[in-house]
Amino acid sequence: MKQENSPAPEAYTVGALFFICGFIAWLNATLIPYLKVACELSNFQAYFVTLAFYLACVGAFLPSLRLLRKTDAESGMVMGLMAMSAGALIFVPAALLRAYPLFLLGLAALGAGLGLLQAAASPCIAAFAETKGAPRCCTVAGICSKAAGVAGTLAVGGILFYRMSSLEASIQISEGVSRAAELDTLSRKAVLPCLAIMLALAAAAFWVKSLPLSGVSSAEKKVDGGILRSPRFWLGVSALFLYAGAEVTAVGSIALYGKSAGMSFEVAGALPACWLFAAILGCLLGVFAVPNVPKRISTEVILAFCAALCVIFSVVAVNTDGLLSVVFVALLGLSGALVWPSVFSLSAKGLGGYTRAGQLILATGAAGGALLPLAYGYLADTVGYRQAYQLLIPCYAAMLLYAAVNLPSFGGKSRRSEAAENLTTSQNEKTPCPSPST
Repeated sequence: MKQENSPAPEAYTVGALFFICGFIAWLNATLIPYLKVACELSNFQAYFVTLAFYLACVGAFLPSLRLLRKTDAESGMVMGLMAMSAGALIFVPAALLRAYPLFLLGLAALGAGLGLLQAAASPCIAAFAETKGAPRCCTVAGICSKAAGVAGTLAVGGILFYRMSSLEASIQISEGVSRAAELDTLSRKAVLPCLAIMLALAAAAFWVKSLPLSGVSSAEKKVDGGILRSPRFWLGVSALFLYAGAEVTAVGSIALYGKSAGMSFEVAGALPACWLFAAILGCLLGVFAVPNVPKRISTEVILAFCAALCVIFSVVAVNTDGLLSVVFVALLGLSGALVWPSVFSLSAKGLGGYTRAGQLILATGAAGGALLPLAYGYLADTVGYRQAYQLLIPCYAAMLLYAAVNLPSFGGKSRRSEAAENLTTSQNEKTPCPSPST
């Protein structure tokens, strides 16, 4: 039987690759509080974790497309996974030496490898979307990515944060050689998880090499000048930039915020998993609840509703304290789960034969995950964790504004007849919709 007649290889590959991408990307939420203590960093310095990772990821993504013109998608995915494996290996000497610059170098290698993996995997994802439909593809992407994030933050966080409260207390009262020894002990906790991740990524590379994906083309379309002249398209790119920054900030900061609210490190370390679990619930609501609404709701209305909830939850988080404030930060995962696919869908409409090229540009909006968390870290050092969340309010308000300008009453084209599946794709351009982390 010909493999091209069966979608199984693409289905398994798409699920596995999104799981890998999510596992690696969401680990930043665990590394930020861990490295802040182990390397004695300020909040601003700690958020160089996201800067190194996302800048490398986005920076490698588009140049990787040129490389893929000379090779096939399968080889590109293998190279991306091996680059990520090398990045995980760099963490070993970084942990042994407690060297933050080496940690950042490892994160940059992980991010660059992830960018190459995404670029190489996009034809395989597109093939799966054409076979099974883009809504199912986006469902696989979102659920696999965030489920991997839950698993990764709980598993790795459980190792890194084990007995960390007592260790941190010991560090605070220690001085000189004794303090350095305690910090080295904490830093070396990362060695075994990083070795395991390195081996897993290398094994994944060999697995991908064995798959029958030779029929998948890595060719991509060039960007049309019409894309560059579309105001709605560039508004979408800007909106995705802000949302990616807000999302990475929220999930990356919640552990440290929980710790500042009085939680132990062992409990606060699980908060990123809670945020991601809430996001999974949001994805499931979008998949199962929205299509069953008697009167179909347009993508613009759903985006406006979700963005409004994000603004409200952010305002409540800033103006309350303690556990209640932490809960509302976690609820941003639920309320924001459909924001990225909604903005992506609206921005990619009307691109015709250049939808693929437009998607590649839209995906660079993930660079917001590099810059906005750094701004949050600076504000957290100056005004405190809770007040620093004011940064999220204008970001989510921008999503609300983008929804408004796309509504028919504001001059946008009416889409009342579209199915709810347009949250993740255009009806006549069946294309997958990646999330900020993938």
